[in-house]
Amino acid sequence: MWKAVFSLERPVPATRTRSESELLKGGATAYGVLVKVARVGGMEQALAAAGPTSSCSITAAARFTAQRPDRSTLPTKAVDLAARMLMEDAALRQRAQRSEEPFERGLALAAASRVPATQVEALTAMRLEPDPKLRLWATAFAECFTRQAEKRNDGSEEALSGAARELAELADEVRAPLRCVEPGELEPVLVDELARGLAESAGYSSSNDVMTLTVRRENGERVELSPACALAAYDAAAAKGGYDEGLLKPLATAMHGDLKLRKAAGQRLARDLDHVQENRRNYLAAELVLAGHEVPRKVTFDATRLSSSSIELEASVRQGNPEAKAVIQKLILCSSDVDQRELALLGYVGTKAAADRAYELARQCPSGKAAAVAALVRMKDPRALKLLPQAMEDWGFNQEALKRALLEAYTPKLGEQLLALEAKGNNQARSAVQYLKAANVMKP
Repeated sequence: MWKAVFSLERPVPATRTRSESELLKGGATAYGVLVKVARVGGMEQALAAAGPTSSCSITAAARFTAQRPDRSTLPTKAVDLAARMLMEDAALRQRAQRSEEPFERGLALAAASRVPATQVEALTAMRLEPDPKLRLWATAFAECFTRQAEKRNDGSEEALSGAARELAELADEVRAPLRCVEPGELEPVLVDELARGLAESAGYSSSNDVMTLTVRRENGERVELSPACALAAYDAAAAKGGYDEGLLKPLATAMHGDLKLRKAAGQRLARDLDHVQENRRNYLAAELVLAGHEVPRKVTFDATRLSSSSIELEASVRQGNPEAKAVIQKLILCSSDVDQRELALLGYVGTKAAADRAYELARQCPSGKAAAVAALVRMKDPRALKLLPQAMEDWGFNQEALKRALLEAYTPKLGEQLLALEAKGNNQARSAVQYLKAANVMKP
């Protein structure tokens, strides 16, 4: 049987067909092997057993699980065949419904999506279900089965509706309260779900200085938490190894009504930054600094992408980073009245003050270097020779302005320098030389 299972991934269709036929005729033995393989994919594979995308199993999977597109196809094929066997063999189906394994009971429930005639039986079997998660899943299947029965109009709606109502009442016993105002109202089951990643923060709302945070449970329900409950939930989940910064970030950065809670939330986030995903860690640290919290971690910024790193840059300078201060001073210099893209226009002014300004900007502002050197070239300022190699290496904005200046204010010394840069493999210099030669300004 194991050989037949592994043949399900063979590229030859005939081989796969023979293996499927062998397994479907293999009875309880084949079913047992298929379940072992299917279990590798987890319970969401069982929820996908029904197949068609319009089925109730897909609806339940979307509500309760995060689908993983990178998972192996073998467990999916195994669960499909196991579900087909359950629907064709009543004895096997009833054995699965009474199994000690929650996975098999869940598989039997999901497989009923394929055959409407088995759905009342499947829901009835869930009345004594001991697993809280399966009881919640059963309510979702019951709702979906009932809607489908209404569309079919085959007389099964009443029985399914009755089963759905009973399962909903049983599910209420395992649901956490949908709102927590005082920390003492926090349910242990919700804390456990947060610690295990089965529930997660899902945003917040604020009205009249009253903030409410939302937690989304795995069964699709949303629980509203007051700031005090959110702080208590974070502490309790963190004690069990679960860290959801979304419970505290709104408190630490957006809440203004309770400074004590705000400070406590910021302290915890700063303390637990190592538990935040690496790609969000630095940005969260920056947000905390800007919100006025003490953060031991030093915020870093990308000096080459300041347009998208302004928060990190400001946080870094607030932490006393001298490099950040120097970068900000440079930004102030580079964002004065003359736009970096228009620096080349200084060349038309022709005054010493304009030349000095262009020279300073060329030295300080990498993104405007080519335009500033263009101004110096146009004014035939000797400092252009000193900065031309840098302008060619750090091209920046307004390359065409520099080409035009070289064309209109060309000197033999500029030509010599361009040729030397070209000989060193500088592509921009090569382009400029070709341009000047094509215009008959530089001799071939």
